[in-house]
Amino acid sequence: MSRLILVLLLAGLGACSSSKQPEITPPSHILGRDSFLLMLTEVQLIEGVSKQRLLRNDDEEALLTGHYAELFQRFDISESTFLESYRWWYTQPAAMDALLQEAAEALTAMERISVQSETDERKR
Repeated sequence: MSRLILVLLLAGLGACSSSKQPEITPPSHILGRDSFLLMLTEVQLIEGVSKQRLLRNDDEEALLTGHYAELFQRFDISESTFLESYRWWYTQPAAMDALLQEAAEALTAMERISVQSETDERKR
């Protein structure tokens, strides 16, 4: 369910921002914009949880490795493909700035939905 919400949010955010940016087409071996945006959003979430020390395990490195492995498996790509894509998108500063902004907006929207859901649960 939360993955569906994330996809819908990103689709909406992408539609809003696509008029601001000229469309960049990456090489065929690089993740496309939409797939990269989904992954980038999840990477931001994984890193945020790690930085806030919300992981409750002594071996944080192993937990992070596990989260990334699960992410790569869900998207059916290798770590090297993601890293190569990240490096390519990073060489496109305007596009990368827009992607990071959209990822931040998606995370904010996810937080709002989560808070609203918790509020609704408490009211029941």
